Amino acid sequence: MSVHKIKVGVLFSQSGPMKVTEEALLKGTLLAIEEINEGGGVGGRQIDPIILDPQGNDQRYAQLATELLLSQGANVIFGCCLSASRKRVLPVVERFNGLLFYPSVYEGFEYSPNVIYGGAVPNQLVLPLMQHIYAEHGKRIALIGTDTLYAREINRIVGEFVAESDGQIVSEIYLPFGTDSGLAAAKLRETASARPDVILSTVVGEESVTLYSAYAELDEQEKKAPIASLTTTEAELRQMPETARAGHITVSPYFSTTDRAANSRFVAGFRERFGSDQVPSVYAETTYALVHFFADAARVAGQFDTDSLMSALSGAVFKAPGGDLSVDLDTNHFTMRPQVGRSTRTGEFDIVWSSAQSVRPDPYLVSYDRSIGELERA
Repeated sequence: MSVHKIKVGVLFSQSGPMKVTEEALLKGTLLAIEEINEGGGVGGRQIDPIILDPQGNDQRYAQLATELLLSQGANVIFGCCLSASRKRVLPVVERFNGLLFYPSVYEGFEYSPNVIYGGAVPNQLVLPLMQHIYAEHGKRIALIGTDTLYAREINRIVGEFVAESDGQIVSEIYLPFGTDSGLAAAKLRETASARPDVILSTVVGEESVTLYSAYAELDEQEKKAPIASLTTTEAELRQMPETARAGHITVSPYFSTTDRAANSRFVAGFRERFGSDQVPSVYAETTYALVHFFADAARVAGQFDTDSLMSALSGAVFKAPGGDLSVDLDTNHFTMRPQVGRSTRTGEFDIVWSSAQSVRPDPYLVSYDRSIGELERA
């Protein structure tokens, strides 16, 4: 039996504006690799993670992906968070026939035979979030986001749903990376003056900490509307003051408070590895699941080239902490079960709604009429 290790690339920023989020992605990756190696590896071979830090620089993601595939002997990369970095890495993995496991929620409208998209797409998150907002809060929506491709595309989609469903976008604001609390507070006051029922946030990373912290400092009349997000998780909440955490909404396929035996084991393992005060988020859970998917596919395939791994992924199901996951190989995206959580002062979420069933990915939104109907409850 070969004693050679299986090299995989790990490409998450450990510095820069997305540090808080990408460190969560890194933790989930490392926890899964360590579990697999302690269990005997893959066919007796240990997984050897080659961890590189792109430092939040999109061009550096592409350069390091090229290095991993051509110089480091890695065919598989777990990496990228923002769409801008994924789009820089995409032509690299396609050119050299590598395989990118991409773990982040994103705006959809993409397919590559060299990418497994582990994060949710708009039909899995935007639609249930909008249904929850309409049912529980109202139809006047303010949009605030970090000035990214993801935020602008998600807000375009939200605008289509709202326009077809008797609602109103009352304001739309984008913040640059590096926004300080003073600017965030000023923009939030501007948003509050439009009298929204909900502020829908596509602010990401460290900027989420700034936004929520600034919101907590506003006058009571200026913060009547909760913030609803597709991107704020336990990882970001835990970086905020306790006074800024509670009462906001996130839609996600995973929360650390999910009541499943598999999740109890995951949370316990996460805390044992990273500290008893640590709480996993969807980012950690997704990378954890993707690494296990890769290992399972490699065991079936008996080899590590992209074509063999993709073939072995067909029909594969992994009992992830948040629920059973399977790859839809028509799109290379995952079927998953969305949930809505309300944030608490402890930096976790009370789950207030769960989908009655898993939702197949529809990254191009071909099956939706853009209207917001009744929220289906479990």
